Order: sequence, then C-alpha cells, then structure tokens
Amino acid sequence: MNKLLLTLITFFAVAAVSCSNDDEPKMPNNAIPLNMMNGDSQTTIGGSDVYINASNNFTTNNCGIADLGKRGGFDKNPNLSQIAQEVAVTPGHFYQVTLARSIRTVAGARALPINTNFYNVYVDSWLYDSDNDIAGAKISYAECYPEVKQLPKWDEIINIKLQTKNGELPETAVYSFPKGCSIDDNIEIYESEHSGLKERLEIELKDNNIKFSNSAWTSDGKVDVILLVRYDNTYSRVVMNVESSL
Repeated sequence: MNKLLLTLITFFAVAAVSCSNDDEPKMPNNAIPLNMMNGDSQTTIGGSDVYINASNNFTTNNCGIADLGKRGGFDKNPNLSQIAQEVAVTPGHFYQVTLARSIRTVAGARALPINTNFYNVYVDSWLYDSDNDIAGAKISYAECYPEVKQLPKWDEIINIKLQTKNGELPETAVYSFPKGCSIDDNIEIYESEHSGLKERLEIELKDNNIKFSNSAWTSDGKVDVILLVRYDNTYSRVVMNVESSL
C-alpha cells in the first residue's frame, strides 16, 4: 500500500477516535445510569417525579426541567432562566431537574438555595423496541448541590459594628458581598432586648453593597438582620449581627 495513503488512513482513524472521546461527557463518581422507557412513570430521575412520556418528552408535576443542550455538564450550577414541566428528550443533551417548591424569586431572578439538591442529567442514546421504534432513552444523572464561592454559607453570621466619623452622627457601616451578588430587599430584623435600634436602623441596598446607618444618640444596641443574597441562579441566607457603638 502507498505509504502516503497508509499515513492518511491512520491519521483519520486516530482523529475519529479522538473526536469521539472528546464528545463523551465526563461522568462523576456518583453518576447513575438509567434506562427510562416511554410511559413508565415509576422509573424517575432520582427522588423526582420526572419520567419520559409517550411523546418522548421528560415530564413532571412537581419539578422544573431545563434543557442545557450540548453545553451542559455534570459540574453545572442551577440554570433557571428557562424551565418547563415538559421538555423534549434529545440524545447528546444535558438537562437539569429542580424541585419547583424550592425555587423562589430573589433580587429579581429565580434562584435555588445553596443548600438544596438538584439533578444534572445527560441523555446518552435512544432505546429501541423489536420493531426499531423508539421505546425510551438511556440516561445518566447525578445528584448535585450548588457550588458558588461568591456566596456565604447558609445562615453564616457576619458581625457589623456601626461607627461614627469624628464622633459625629450618623454612625454607619457598609458591607460588600463579592461582585456579581445581588441582595433581596425583603429583609427581616430581630432584636432580642429592646433598645430602639431596630426602629432607628436605616438600611440602603445598592448592587452587592448594604449600608447601615443610625442617626440617633442612644445606648448600645444589637439587632440581627436576616437577608437573602443571590449569585446567578443560587442564593444563600445570611445573618448580619449589627451593633451600635453609641
């Protein structure tokens, strides 16, 4: 055989194998393979109620399903921009399944709590019956938790000390979360011993910053300010222990 021809055949054979390997998703250790047959509502993804109906669609009553296409992955955090209760099954696509009741609107966007599980799903191929008709799909799924370094841990306590400038009111403090974070304006304030600070404390939100101020001379006081902080489609709950220095 011509050496040039042999070299070309070898090159294309290696290239084809390389491309095939690159297209295969990297499976995490906790990935679970599953054969899902059409119409079998008892075979679901993890602890969800998601199954494949007779129309070759993922369907659910209690969850949100997102089709991430070929750009998904088992390491992806929740993507809630477009979710539905019925989505077409497509081999080669990644999906995410989240429990609908866990999703809430935080700072103007849908978000999942950082301590709540969801499923990343990959559809490998169709399954066929004896007549060569589509009978279901071969999938893999993994239970995941959001990993967002920009967010504090759930119920993390942050101590805030109000300070005056040159001994003049107001006493203030500003805290900045990492860039890209947004703070929800639904804020709760608790005061264990009444000192009046709860009624006097003013709170201003701007992007990832929160500013506290107190314009009244009074004795020391402490309050717990509980707020929600979102990054992309994940959020955390934070307890800010705010203390007056007056």
